[in-house]
Amino acid sequence: MNVLITGGAGYIGSVTAELFLNNKHNVIIYDDLSTGFLKLVDKRAKFIKGSILNYSLLCKTIKENQIDLIIHLAAKIIVSESVRKPALYHKINVNGTANILKAMKKFNVNKILFASSAAVYGNIKKLVITENSNKKPCNPYGETKLIGEQLIKDYKKNHKNFNYVCLRLFNVAGASVSGKYGLLKNKPYLLIPSINDSFRLNKEFKIFGHNYHTIDKTASRDYIDVNDVAKAFYLGSTYVNKKSGIFNIGNQKGTTVKQVYDEGCKVLNIKPNFTYQSNRPGDPDVLIASNKLAIKELKWKPNHSIKQMIISDYKYRNKNL
Repeated sequence: MNVLITGGAGYIGSVTAELFLNNKHNVIIYDDLSTGFLKLVDKRAKFIKGSILNYSLLCKTIKENQIDLIIHLAAKIIVSESVRKPALYHKINVNGTANILKAMKKFNVNKILFASSAAVYGNIKKLVITENSNKKPCNPYGETKLIGEQLIKDYKKNHKNFNYVCLRLFNVAGASVSGKYGLLKNKPYLLIPSINDSFRLNKEFKIFGHNYHTIDKTASRDYIDVNDVAKAFYLGSTYVNKKSGIFNIGNQKGTTVKQVYDEGCKVLNIKPNFTYQSNRPGDPDVLIASNKLAIKELKWKPNHSIKQMIISDYKYRNKNL
């Protein structure tokens, strides 16, 4: 296939691109490099610098490369920033997705894989979240991802041959199995890289929030390895040939911030050095995925542990930053 990956110069995009390339597909990376890196673009892929807000360039890219499938990862994704800049998040995440669908229609591209998020659920009471759980996002980032899903579902209603797979990603961590690709940011927004940086740089780690309704009062999340995420996209590329669906991608296991920190200290033999800070706005207490539907329909399963995520990320960041 000719596969277009928007946001392919980013963390998840680079690992996903590598998997598709390893399986002999043609990959075109489309990224404006606002948060992505040229270093994360596989040399076997074709790279086009562009924004998903640039409709004419999207059209040109799809036409000239005879795209069969779009993997849409390009987005603004930081919860705390979305609270401060909601208009920016709606502009890029919603309008950008609408542009992609419009360009797909123009050139009769009828398959899309969409990177959605656990943030669409918000702070709901259920311990384990299924795809049918109530969707009540508690921050603008989650709202824009839910709107993106709805745009795609509405598009299908009017285009019978169009299929989609939306993957609601939980908390992604780790580096690629090859060691070539990972989170290449000096000030990461994700937990495990942030913890590892505190270890690498011998700095105090700040745990945001100590009054959540969890076992140790720190927020509990479902962590999923980036290689398992890439595999879900790859399996989705086959599924989308015949069907559409929305799937949670997680481990179906909650781990608190403090538990992750303690595990990092243990596996890397680091002495603890942390303090508790105020809660971040918009953060729910617990988010744990039911992954049964993805296991059943996509024939997917997670294969990596928190320990593996911590170690692979630590090695990657030590080597590349």
